[in-house]
Amino acid sequence: MTAPTHSPFHQRLMHALRSWRRRAAEHRRSRADSQHLAGMSDHELRDLGIGRSQVSALLDEHKY
Repeated sequence: MTAPTHSPFHQRLMHALRSWRRRAAEHRRSRADSQHLAGMSDHELRDLGIGRSQVSALLDEHKY
């Protein structure tokens, strides 16, 4: 017995759904990171080697 073959439409739909799911997970992770960094004190950020003014640029850099 052979495995069923999926139509090109089904394959494109599954690909689109997987892409959407991956982007949604990345967005949630980015928001959580942003909230975590925003809640840190200046001292804690300096311990990490970054300044408060660098936080948004660092988060934007990791999106791509």
